[in-house]
Amino acid sequence: MPAIDHVVTELSAWTPFLAAGFLWNIVISLVAFALGTALGYMMVRLRLSRVGVARRAGGTATELMRNVPTYVFQFYLVFMLPDALPLPCTAARVPLPPWLKAALALALAVAAFVSDSLLRTLRAWRQGRREDVRLFVSSCANYFVIIVMASSTASVIGVPELVSRCNTVINVIGTSSAMLWVYLYAMAWFFLFCSAMSMLVRGASRRLDRRRGDD
Repeated sequence: MPAIDHVVTELSAWTPFLAAGFLWNIVISLVAFALGTALGYMMVRLRLSRVGVARRAGGTATELMRNVPTYVFQFYLVFMLPDALPLPCTAARVPLPPWLKAALALALAVAAFVSDSLLRTLRAWRQGRREDVRLFVSSCANYFVIIVMASSTASVIGVPELVSRCNTVINVIGTSSAMLWVYLYAMAWFFLFCSAMSMLVRGASRRLDRRRGDD
């Protein structure tokens, strides 16, 4: 087991490299949440439609996206989608890097979550239960934390996010004991970020409760 001062020195030296990897986790999560929210909203519109075929299509799409493992879907996208898509009538091509494919995979889970949660919220709104909107917002924030943690699976398809860079650091250091400290360091990054997000959500919810009580 290396001395603690040596561990601190090594981790400090690699911190900028690991921080850049964690930034990829945040980018993937934000893109996945944005795409998934838009797709989930479209599915809610279908599920609220007066046309039976549209309602069934929205419900089926939600069930499919809820039950497809995003881990498996990442591999599907990597092997089935090209590295770039040609734009119609032009010679330009839109790149599809691995991080975007990882975000697309995670967006499926977000879409299913938004479809179910927003559908309940809209029905509650129509029944006069306005407080359910606040619950929807807080649940979305909590689900974003889950997506941030799930973004670490992008390492398996070559995205240089935090876990992938931890493996690089461990290989460069070249000692088996480094694995424990590097992964603990990575866990601390996720823990501190997700804990801060959860505290912000709880704080915002308490302020809204007090404001509603004053009204």
